Amino acid sequence: MLYVGGSLARSARQLLPKQVQRSLLSACGVNRPYAHLPGLASRQCLETEILPWMGDRCRSTLFVGTASYTWHYETLFRADRYTTLDIAAGAAVWGARHHIVAPVQELSRHRQPGFFDGVILNGVLGFGIDTEQQMRRTFEELHRVLAPCGLLVVGWNTDRHQDPEALGVFGGHFARVTEARWAGRRCFPPETHVYDVYQRTGQ
Repeated sequence: MLYVGGSLARSARQLLPKQVQRSLLSACGVNRPYAHLPGLASRQCLETEILPWMGDRCRSTLFVGTASYTWHYETLFRADRYTTLDIAAGAAVWGARHHIVAPVQELSRHRQPGFFDGVILNGVLGFGIDTEQQMRRTFEELHRVLAPCGLLVVGWNTDRHQDPEALGVFGGHFARVTEARWAGRRCFPPETHVYDVYQRTGQ
C-alpha cells in the first residue's frame, strides 16, 4: 500500500517525486482537517505579513515544522535561501528543497553557527516542545545557528502553556525587535494564537 496510517509508505517516499507524493496525499484527504486554516486571521498574518517581511530581510531562513498547509511557503523565498526542519521523516514531503529531518535541538549538527538570518518557530511550543527544559534547549540552539541580530518569530497558543518570555526560557539570548510594527505581541482575538518577534543578542 502506498498510503498507510496517514502518510505515504517509506517505499513510496523513496521512489516517487515529491510533487507526486503531495498529490497522492491530497487526494487521500490529508488536507481536510486543516481546511479552516486559511480563514484564520493569525494564518493570514503569517502568510501575507510575517513571511514576506522575513523574506525581504533574511538571506537564509529556517521554518521549523512542516505540514500539508506549509509547503507553498517556499515560494515566498528564494529556494536556495529557504530551509525547513521537522523531526518526523514523513513530513519531509511537505518540506523545502533544503530540508532537515531532526529535532530542532540538534540543528547545529546540520548547519554551522550563524548560518541563518531568520527563523520561524510557529505552532511548535506546546506541540512537541512542551517543557521549560525543552524550550531552553531550543532557544539555545537557535541562538547558535542565527547570525548576529538574526530574527526569530515565535508563534504560540496562549491556552497551551505559559508565556515563554515570562518563563525566562530565552536565557538572555533574544530581545524584542524595536521596529514599531513588530515590537509588540500580535494577537487575533478570539484566537489564542499570538506572534512575538525577537532579535538575536550577544555573541
